Amino acid sequence: MTDQLFSFGSDAVHDARPAQVMMMSAEQRATIRALFEELGIAGAKSQFAIVGELTGTTIGSVSELTASSAARVINGLHSRIDAIGQSRTGNAWVDREEDTWIDRL
Repeated sequence: MTDQLFSFGSDAVHDARPAQVMMMSAEQRATIRALFEELGIAGAKSQFAIVGELTGTTIGSVSELTASSAARVINGLHSRIDAIGQSRTGNAWVDREEDTWIDRL
């Protein structure tokens, strides 16, 4: 019997160490800071809440943000900036941002 979880009878031994995780770069950090500034969101509590919304994870400090999560935050903040000034009707169909195949007919 092997010590590996989910081996399903495999004789192969797999390395159980997690893959190297790339942390957020200084450039990503500066971009996120600038985007929050553009949105007028200065409070750390608000910023952490938005990071949680955009990544689906809760972090305790900025240094915990991975490069891939930082990229999701950047994209999400850009979307929020793009949405500023756009009126919303509350109707998802009317408020959609891209044409659907029906619109292209």
